[in-house]
Amino acid sequence: MDSAVTLNEFTDLELKDDKKQNHRPPIKPLKKSELWAWYIQNATYCGYGWVAGPLMVPLLIQDLASKMGVEASNHAIPCDTTVPGFKCVTPVLGYYLEPGTISLYISSLSSILSFFGSLSISAVADHGSYRKSLLIAFSALGCITSLAYFILEVPSLFWVGAIISPLGWMFFNITGVFSHSFLPLYGRAHPDVLDAEARGEPKSVVRKIQEQRTNDISAYSSVVASFGSVIIHGVCIGISLGMNESSLSLELAIAFTGVWWLMWVLIVSPWLDARPNEPLPKGTNWVVHSWKSTYHTMTSFRKLPEIFKYMLAWFILSDGINTIPTITFMILYRELAFTHVHSLIISVLLACMASSGAYIFLRIRRVWALTTRAMIFLTLALYTLLMLYFVLTPLMTDKLGLKTPIEGWVCTMFIGLIISTFYSSTRVMLSELCPENDENEWFSIYLLADKGSSWTGPLVTGAIFTATNDYRNAFWFPLALIVIGVIILLKVDVDVGKDQARLFAEDKKKENLLKLSQHKGQQTSSTDTVFEGKSA
Repeated sequence: MDSAVTLNEFTDLELKDDKKQNHRPPIKPLKKSELWAWYIQNATYCGYGWVAGPLMVPLLIQDLASKMGVEASNHAIPCDTTVPGFKCVTPVLGYYLEPGTISLYISSLSSILSFFGSLSISAVADHGSYRKSLLIAFSALGCITSLAYFILEVPSLFWVGAIISPLGWMFFNITGVFSHSFLPLYGRAHPDVLDAEARGEPKSVVRKIQEQRTNDISAYSSVVASFGSVIIHGVCIGISLGMNESSLSLELAIAFTGVWWLMWVLIVSPWLDARPNEPLPKGTNWVVHSWKSTYHTMTSFRKLPEIFKYMLAWFILSDGINTIPTITFMILYRELAFTHVHSLIISVLLACMASSGAYIFLRIRRVWALTTRAMIFLTLALYTLLMLYFVLTPLMTDKLGLKTPIEGWVCTMFIGLIISTFYSSTRVMLSELCPENDENEWFSIYLLADKGSSWTGPLVTGAIFTATNDYRNAFWFPLALIVIGVIILLKVDVDVGKDQARLFAEDKKKENLLKLSQHKGQQTSSTDTVFEGKSA
């Protein structure tokens, strides 16, 4: 009798859980204050990734390594960095390396470290309020890392910078995962999308509205981030000029980007809604859970073939796109005698053009009602034209092909015009294809595909330069990657991918319900056994 009552109670509980699981809780409409808090934190943490990481840190390490180097033609003569266009090499682990290639190899190490670091924590942020709390925690770690560059007081410590730099990149990239994972949530919570669902609009209409609003949010975040980058650049240029472009000025500017990053994240955090998900079970090992979740996702290829095709295309394309500015800055700094201030001004110009380009392409998308995939193809076509200019022009003349400072300025403007729209559109496409409640996990894989592939670009660039003594030959590599990536992207069916993501999310909910029922069944069976023992 008691067992029957217990069984009925358990069945009742299971049905309640099933109803609760199938009933989608109401989504809180997105507020302007929440959206602007996200815009601001996105704009301020990017200061490290757009200014310090790719520009000032490599310059600092190259300067210190050069001062510890010797003449390339005679290793018995110490390097004289005061000579314009000096050619020096630095001894590293028994090899003589050009200082520029040292930064490239450090970049590869940074990508590998980011790969493992992100895999070990990202899935945790899909539970509870960890998305927000971990964003703040890793912002603090990024700030501490940026302050650590003050350790490099003498050139002989350049190798310490080679350790700090990958750590800084890892903290920045993991913060980026948590920040980007808010985007699909905001797309689903946009008032226009919720209103369309409330009116009972067809699924195709709701999806179109959600795609356009998510694109709008992503584009405006790029505009705000670019404005924030201009402010950070202005401060860093002032520091560099005020301190005569010394190594200390670079260290101080790097520290500023880290403090700025953490300060604004803390300021806007009260308005940044965590939008909590299901809590993480007590006693869960974060690292083990993250790796298991990633493994489960990677083995779901048959259920999510479209998003996996997209991630393969992104893996290839991101490596190519990331390599382009790397090679360009190497040529400007190493061959065209651009100074620290010139490099910072170019970076400011890049940010200004990125802001303008984001707005221009936003208008183009709205006027022509272009899809996210169409915007990606448009920007890739423009990148291809630039690569063709870099690799074909030097075959016809020795006066063009990134051979003059004017070309450097023009090419920077061109890259800036399209770069923000490319990255904004790729984020949105992932938002459309990723299953609900797995945002952090998929944006982590997005980062891994980006940073996990980007180690090959600097590595191949360094190898090509070592073999040919000309950085321009390295532009063939990103051109080939863009062509291959476009071919794969053409095979991605976005509408089919959205349906696959929806079904995958539903199946995952059912699996979680089954596990919960089995767990409660075991608890009930144990309780009944104890009760029967007492009765006896």
